[in-house]
Amino acid sequence: MRKSLVYRMGVLCGSALLLAGCGGSGNAETQSAPHTAALRMGANAPADEYDTLRLKWLTQITGGSAINTADADMAAQIATLTATAQSNWNSMTPAAGRTALWSDLADWSASSTITASYGRLRVMATAYATSGSTLQGNAGLAADIIAALDWMAANRYGTTNTASGNWWDWEIGSPQALNDLMVLMYDQLSPAQISTYTAAIDKFVPDPTKRTGSTLVETGANRLDKASVVAVRGAVGKSSTKLAQGRDAISQTFPYVTSGDGFYADGSFIQHANVAYTGSYGLVMIGDMARLFYLLNGSTWAVTDANAGNVYTWATQAYKPFVYQGAMMDSVRGRAISREPTALSPNSDHDAGRSLTATLARLAQGLPATQSASLKSTIKHWMQRDTSYANYYAGLGLYDIANLKAIAADSSVTPGPEQIQTHIFASMDRALHSYAGYSFNLSMFSNRISSFEYGNGENLTGWFTGTGATWLYNNDLTQFGGNYWPTVNMRRLPGITTDGSGSGTPANFGSFPNTQTWVGGSEVDNLHASAGMQFSLSKVTGSTLAGKKSWFMFGNKVIALGSGISNTDGRALETIVENRKLNAAGSNALTINGSAMPTTMGWSATTSGVQWAHLAGSVSGSDIGYYFPTAASVNGLRETRTGSWQAINTGQSNTQVSNRFLSLALSHGAGPTNASYAYVLLPNLTAAQTASYAAAPTVTVLENSTEAHAVKDSAYGVVGVNFWNDASKTVSDGAAAYITSNRKASVTAIETQNELHIGVSDPTQKNTGTINLEIQRAAWQVISADANITVTQMSPTIKLSINVNGAAGKSFAVKLALAQNQTLTAVADAYVINGASAANNYGAANVLVTKNDGVGYFRQSYLRFDLSSITGTVSNARVMMTPSSLGAVAGMANQVQLVAANMWGESTLNWSNQPAATTLLGSWTLGAAGTPVWLDITAQVNSALAGDKLLSLLVSSPTNYGADGWVNYGSRENTNAAYRPALVITTH
Repeated sequence: MRKSLVYRMGVLCGSALLLAGCGGSGNAETQSAPHTAALRMGANAPADEYDTLRLKWLTQITGGSAINTADADMAAQIATLTATAQSNWNSMTPAAGRTALWSDLADWSASSTITASYGRLRVMATAYATSGSTLQGNAGLAADIIAALDWMAANRYGTTNTASGNWWDWEIGSPQALNDLMVLMYDQLSPAQISTYTAAIDKFVPDPTKRTGSTLVETGANRLDKASVVAVRGAVGKSSTKLAQGRDAISQTFPYVTSGDGFYADGSFIQHANVAYTGSYGLVMIGDMARLFYLLNGSTWAVTDANAGNVYTWATQAYKPFVYQGAMMDSVRGRAISREPTALSPNSDHDAGRSLTATLARLAQGLPATQSASLKSTIKHWMQRDTSYANYYAGLGLYDIANLKAIAADSSVTPGPEQIQTHIFASMDRALHSYAGYSFNLSMFSNRISSFEYGNGENLTGWFTGTGATWLYNNDLTQFGGNYWPTVNMRRLPGITTDGSGSGTPANFGSFPNTQTWVGGSEVDNLHASAGMQFSLSKVTGSTLAGKKSWFMFGNKVIALGSGISNTDGRALETIVENRKLNAAGSNALTINGSAMPTTMGWSATTSGVQWAHLAGSVSGSDIGYYFPTAASVNGLRETRTGSWQAINTGQSNTQVSNRFLSLALSHGAGPTNASYAYVLLPNLTAAQTASYAAAPTVTVLENSTEAHAVKDSAYGVVGVNFWNDASKTVSDGAAAYITSNRKASVTAIETQNELHIGVSDPTQKNTGTINLEIQRAAWQVISADANITVTQMSPTIKLSINVNGAAGKSFAVKLALAQNQTLTAVADAYVINGASAANNYGAANVLVTKNDGVGYFRQSYLRFDLSSITGTVSNARVMMTPSSLGAVAGMANQVQLVAANMWGESTLNWSNQPAATTLLGSWTLGAAGTPVWLDITAQVNSALAGDKLLSLLVSSPTNYGADGWVNYGSRENTNAAYRPALVITTH
């Protein structure tokens, strides 16, 4: 079992969330002591290095000397802290004969009661130790806090107690709070009391690397949490061994992992073995890391692990991409999306993003100057762009307020630019496309990654959140906040293909995987990407729904394709193009094909022949256009939806909340066998711009079948292809073949006038060999190529071999300098025969013959090419001949020689007057009839271009293969143009 992150996130952000979650109520208790006791905490200089570390930790909790009570935001936070602490104190049960500290926290069968009780005490202790609080130094408060700590040690969290319930409370939640309490009350505690409290922590967290009483090795955020517990306990208890134990426990988390929990090289973060959790457990992990770095660095127990520098990389490559305008994207928040936000922070995605912002501000303090400046630039950008808060600092801890205000006021820190990037996070089945004015996020699932997680009563209806759900972030910063999750139809999320299945309570911390492996995508130049997912819901909701879905993220648009959509259980299927939360009145204008649709709530209609639609945003810069490459029948619905947080999370309130939504859907009926769809999202376009685009679209769907999904966008010169099968498959652009793959693959390519950039991956992560691609283009130079890519041919077509063994879905990149192919046909050709036919001319024949045999049977052929039309630099030239028929001798070889004389006549050439051959240029081995043979003659072409621009060749058989050793090549007179000899010249 795993614990809710309420306490963790409160510690991470300061006291704000903790206060909101732990504020008590009940009968007030008369205060028995005046608030005049002298505050002795930290009054004395540190006696040793342990005291120095403890006081550093104290500063993180209380703000220390950074507190400015004249600052309105700090004053407000101190007032809130004080009020909550006073409420907790007032409602505390009197000491005599008590069985609980608070009457509403008396169920000791729930281990969370221990953590919650310590949490309330922590708030009280924080007020006691915080400058500016009216409870600062209050002797009566101190006495009651310490009495409560003694009671907890004697009755609920001591060496005589036995852990039960949720392990998290015993090994993380409670000891974290108890550590903070010891730090806050240290000067009021006796050595015996500290020894008693630390002994309890030692019992329940003897080794941060292992689950207590188990052989389970801790990983990810849980390991960092426990490392923090042990390290702080070491500082408080003056134990070098414990400090070293805490420090050393984090070393396992620094290296990148290839399976299980932790950070992956592609920026993914996994917790609970197969759940994408960057924005939840990942926040805890980097928060703990920042706090431990702050605590330990510069001390005897400094973190010196060579891999510690990875933390900065995580900040920039794992966390930063998933923050838009200050909001942490919900696709990587797991169960956290089901947690009810506070009135102070009603948008939990922004609250998570602000938590990360505060953490990175802490982290930046100890980084090298360049890295620190980079993080501060990002932080300032997020703070300025996040207008979802009435007051950005409200509810933050004092230490974090001080840090963030310092960055905001620092004129040397320039806000970072808008994030423009595209990336496939293959190890957690997520894709991200951030472009000017918006960010598109895609959540997929595979045999490796669960579609969602349910646990501890949280995320009861998350079935479809990972089955192709899409999140479009724009200037509507609160789109996914403000009670979005308890009100949106969780079975009709944007992007998914759905049958409405999923009922009952999911398996607690169970796995809900895809049975298919083709999930992932490719990216190119960090700008464009192709993502795809073959899916089955059989292990998610138990339904028979299956299909193939793709998303092509190209610049200012996202193209969605689907094929092979089917089911056999009779449920009606639909693909949800959109399900957008509307403004408070629900009056956002919907336009379809130029006609305004009704804005009344409850409106629903099916409109046929839809080429485009447009939904007005709730704020400026949040309009969305929709284009349908093939006119579609679209179901529209404008509805008010009401629900409660408790319906999706049993630990939340049952208060009914409402929102208004507009959905657009494509119906596939019940029981289809191969339904398909295609639509294009056009973020931030106005209705007029959407109409203009529909009239002159730049997107072409090249193929939408069960064999391949392929799209071209001429606006960017980009093509994306998802090859679904392990079989040779060619995708064409119009009538002309464009690209061929021999294996399951995702390919994204950008073509300019001079260059071709290609990204290719194995989305299945199962291919232990190679992917071979052939692209109907020519190149003359490899600009750059990843080590796994071998360019096996550049002309007349480009051939690539990509080693994807162990690649974990990574996109491999190659950049090629494009060339032009010019194909010349022979201007003259003829074959000659010796013996009795030596004087005969065969220049008009439709074949060119070779045979090495006796007198009267020996044949050889001449060709001449005129190169005068060739311009540019020749990088490659190959002669091609195609046998129309040949004798029954396997493996015959023919050779090609240079002919110096170019003035022979096609109609007069014979054996007797044939010009002499000179240099041997090479040979080829014949295959089947109709199969071309090639020979590179680049040097000879360049030599001819420097001379008379004519090139003559002699083709012959160097070996006597007997009576069947003949080959008939097509001549220039052959009626089949494909059989005629050609010289393919690549120039640039």
